Amino acid sequence: MENIIITSKEELQTLIRESYRALREGEEVVPTVITIDPQPLLTVDEAVEYLRISKNTLYGYTSKGRIPHIKQGKRVLFRKSQLDAWLDAKQRGGAL
Repeated sequence: MENIIITSKEELQTLIRESYRALREGEEVVPTVITIDPQPLLTVDEAVEYLRISKNTLYGYTSKGRIPHIKQGKRVLFRKSQLDAWLDAKQRGGAL
């Protein structure tokens, strides 16, 4: 089974640009290390349990862009570290 790497569009574009420039200039291309959050992604059900909110509320937050999430096809996934940061920001006075 192949490893799946999740990265941002910007990180991928930068990696491709740097590799292409190095090849064009005859430099040795050194593989770039992309930092990946080692935490597993949470499913909707896991995020609902973790946040202790309803599934409808969670889907409402994702559709309005109010909570950090990742879309993989039709699946919606969440990084626990991002949910923690989101909760911390809300605790400091932001509204859910």
